[in-house]
Amino acid sequence: MRLRISLLIFLSFFVSSLYSTSAQTPTTKHGADIRGTVLDPNGRAVPDAEVTLLGAMTVVSSARTDPRGEYRFEGLAAGDYTVVANVSGFSSASTDIQLASDGEQVTDLHLQLSAVQEQVVVSASLGGALAPEVGSSVTIVSQDEIENQGAETVADALRNVPGVAINRNGQMGAVTSAFIRGGNSNYNLVMIDGIPMNDFGGGFDLAPLPTAGVQQVEVLRGPQSALYGSNAVAGAINIVTTQGEGSPRFDFSGEGGSYEYYRLTTGGEGLTHGLGWAYNLSRVSTTGPVIDDAYWNQTSFVSLSYSRSPRRKIVVHFFGDAGSALNPGPWDPHSDPDGFYPGLGLDTSAQDQNVFAYQVSETEQMTSHFQQVSTVSVATDRFFFPSEVFGNSFTHNLRLTANTRSEITFSPKDVFVAGFEYDRESFKNSFVTNADFAPFTLPRNSYAFFAENRWNPGSRWFISTGLRVDSINTGSLVTDGFSRPFIPAASVTKVNPRIAAAFLARESDSGFFGITRLHSSFGTGIRPPNGFELGFTNNPDLKPEKSISVDAGIEQRFAHDKVDLDVTYFYNAYRDQIVSTGDFPNLSSFQTDNLAKSRAYGIETSLRVRPLRSLEIMGEYTWLNSAILALTGSLAAQPPFEVGQPLIRRPRSSAGYNVTWTYRRLMLNSNASIRGPVLDLEPNDGTFACQLELPCLFRNPGYVDANTGFAVRLPRGVEIYGRLNNFLNQRYDEAFGFPALRLNFVSGIKLELPSRHASPDL
Repeated sequence: MRLRISLLIFLSFFVSSLYSTSAQTPTTKHGADIRGTVLDPNGRAVPDAEVTLLGAMTVVSSARTDPRGEYRFEGLAAGDYTVVANVSGFSSASTDIQLASDGEQVTDLHLQLSAVQEQVVVSASLGGALAPEVGSSVTIVSQDEIENQGAETVADALRNVPGVAINRNGQMGAVTSAFIRGGNSNYNLVMIDGIPMNDFGGGFDLAPLPTAGVQQVEVLRGPQSALYGSNAVAGAINIVTTQGEGSPRFDFSGEGGSYEYYRLTTGGEGLTHGLGWAYNLSRVSTTGPVIDDAYWNQTSFVSLSYSRSPRRKIVVHFFGDAGSALNPGPWDPHSDPDGFYPGLGLDTSAQDQNVFAYQVSETEQMTSHFQQVSTVSVATDRFFFPSEVFGNSFTHNLRLTANTRSEITFSPKDVFVAGFEYDRESFKNSFVTNADFAPFTLPRNSYAFFAENRWNPGSRWFISTGLRVDSINTGSLVTDGFSRPFIPAASVTKVNPRIAAAFLARESDSGFFGITRLHSSFGTGIRPPNGFELGFTNNPDLKPEKSISVDAGIEQRFAHDKVDLDVTYFYNAYRDQIVSTGDFPNLSSFQTDNLAKSRAYGIETSLRVRPLRSLEIMGEYTWLNSAILALTGSLAAQPPFEVGQPLIRRPRSSAGYNVTWTYRRLMLNSNASIRGPVLDLEPNDGTFACQLELPCLFRNPGYVDANTGFAVRLPRGVEIYGRLNNFLNQRYDEAFGFPALRLNFVSGIKLELPSRHASPDL
């Protein structure tokens, strides 16, 4: 495998030597053009700036400025457009354009120092939208933020997002979950370039997702089932990989550190003769602080696009990941002689995982007012669990999604989107068997109609309304002959509405107090049962779990956008949650039923400060009040929990900061994730320990995970960097019984051809 990676790196070097000769050839003139230059506050051209073209509030195309700071969009239909430029540390420059047919519009974009960026959020609306025009609570973690913090995985990049709690059951490679606004870990829709990745029933392990090759990570908080259907119960996470834009460029990096850690990456992107291409390959390997603790993983991203004009575009995405983890189970660094946690039982677990995703989409602009977008994607998630004690086992998940939507522009301020989607998912597991004790495939089909209207009445209001109707059809469950009877195929229809609004209460940015933006949203979400909930039930009427949520917040800018403060209140109600009914047969005649309820409300606060071009300060604080509620038809909660008890692994208080300072070629960074105490489970047997009259619920103390790092950019695109993780050398368990690494280090070197940084001052 290392040989193959070496060959790929060699090929990348070979291709990079040719990048200067791959200039685009002239194309036949069809339609109108928009071109211009992106300039900084001193009037200097800004290379490698991201420029997005929007038509009637939806994304039409994107590009990057060349070394002269110039951008160009060709072959456009006549109509109204908005051009937006984004560069870290500057406000997003934008301008509205009325473009005539067969004409050319020259528009320069002037940036200003700012803590605010009007980035395009791909996942916040069908067709994408500018962040200030989105009423939903959304956070974008940019590529620059990921690199400055030294985040190695997507989960690490999410640790300082308001309302999000990350939990990893061990070291790198162990099962990693996200809890958004108090929702369960299987309440989050996870997408890669819009490809739904969730397993059957909503779960998805974030551990294998690296940050190498990731352009930005978008986090939408609140249910999004009106946009995406199943699994977006508490929020949605969309990982946007690098797209092929601008002049060809390549990068290579290698790093190593404590616990035999190393990571190798190579990537590239470019636009040549209408063909956009981008790729990234990475491999990581490490060991842990105790025996039988090891992990390796290799990942690839590939993106291809073809378009001779924005009127027609074909895009292909591929994601592949293969990894293996060896986990020693819970352990206690203070115990003797082995250091292992004194639980009810211990077995070193091993896991091999293969995740693959494929997507093909076509965008066809029929007229200046009508566009059709069609997409087909396939995602697979396969696990293999070797065990000498319990025997080998496996889990196979498959998801196919076919989607087509029409985008109709009634006016520059009114866009209507409607479409149809078909989803096919299946589940197969060693322990879900038929009467012959043979595993069988459990299928589920979903047919959905969805619609969204985005309206901008005047210059201050941005209103988005949406509705999705899902018909979910589950295949019949064959009997095992013992625990349940034959259950016929079932069908259920769910309607999920959504409304989000943003209002500019103050438009002026003069003086100390700048723009004031109010935002609010309401929506519902659903999660159909997973394979085990279906595979071990006698309930023919088992329904999806659901959520109802509302939030409202205010964003206030100060000092000419150099300070941006956002405070949001949210309330989530979770209903029809599925539980085992073995402990309370008087409430239900079924083995599983939709009896449980819970709720969560709280306040999310985020702050961004950019007093100087060289200094960026970010902070967040989340206060969460979560509670387990009584079961339907009872005054008690599911044992061993009590009514009013906080939800497992949801901290009441959490916070984080990120400070980045740059001076010419030097970058210094400090960041930290701060978590308060949580209610946690016995790490070996969970709530089963209570049935044996042993403690099963524990208070897991809070912690501060602080990190610091540096990077020095040398001539010719060379960069050296290093970081200290947990530099306070704290002892803490992220998940109870799984101690985090103490003080450790990483250092490495990176090569960019050509360098993204044209000068030490930019």
